[in-house]
Amino acid sequence: MANIWKQFESLLDKPATQIATIKETDGSVSKVELLSGDSLRVIGTGTLESKVYIKDGEIIQQAGALTQHNMTLY
Repeated sequence: MANIWKQFESLLDKPATQIATIKETDGSVSKVELLSGDSLRVIGTGTLESKVYIKDGEIIQQAGALTQHNMTLY
């Protein structure tokens, strides 16, 4: 018999890791801009205009130098 709790957990949304650019920081909280253009306040800091990975409202690490390509899909 399968574990019912594991089946339930699989139905829940898992937090996504997103890439963002640091726009403002006060030393403990930063305002970041997502690739979609949305802004968020997250826990953590870094250098202005640097790319970071965020998850669950927290900066988890610096992102490498990334090349961004925009495509229009029909």
